[in-house]
Amino acid sequence: MAFHGFGLWKYEQNRTRPLPAIDLSRVPGIDRVATRQWSMRAHRTSNVLFGVATAASLATAIANQHGEQPLLPVVIIAESGFFSAGLTNTVKELVRRPRPYLYNGDVPASAHHPGEDAVSFWSGHTANMAAVTFSTANLVQRSDASPALKTATWVGAALAPAAMGYLRVRAGRHFPTDVLTGYIVGAAVGFAVPYFHRASK
Repeated sequence: MAFHGFGLWKYEQNRTRPLPAIDLSRVPGIDRVATRQWSMRAHRTSNVLFGVATAASLATAIANQHGEQPLLPVVIIAESGFFSAGLTNTVKELVRRPRPYLYNGDVPASAHHPGEDAVSFWSGHTANMAAVTFSTANLVQRSDASPALKTATWVGAALAPAAMGYLRVRAGRHFPTDVLTGYIVGAAVGFAVPYFHRASK
């Protein structure tokens, strides 16, 4: 809650601040590929993926409870996502990294949004997706689920945020280092939150 409050406070402060300098020479080589990307289709697909993967994670966790305390994993997974989102929003407002599409002259000015143009680092879609999927995988792992289900859950947990990261770069919304950092942070949250709730299982 503190992260969300601080992030909102910083957002209000930053709304009237000018954008940081848009200088391609300051973009690391590994990230320059993102400055040539722009796809509304990839952006919309990333939003759909987030909803589908979140729903699948919750359904898997609930079904794995076999009717015993079915809402317990929902609370833990939601806490993982909420914590990741708060931490992400705080860092975004503190770092204020311009999004890749600002470096792309082919992107129409109508696609620019004050308050959203300088929140590239790190990728919230990727971080929050990883927090949800890895949290789910950890809950399934410590249950009496079959080895096949545990393996499938881990594979899904790893692939969903990776696909999200690709889509966010393809959409021109994030740099590769944004999504890589978001993946690592989200996965760490997905491990940490269930760990601190381990006594409740």
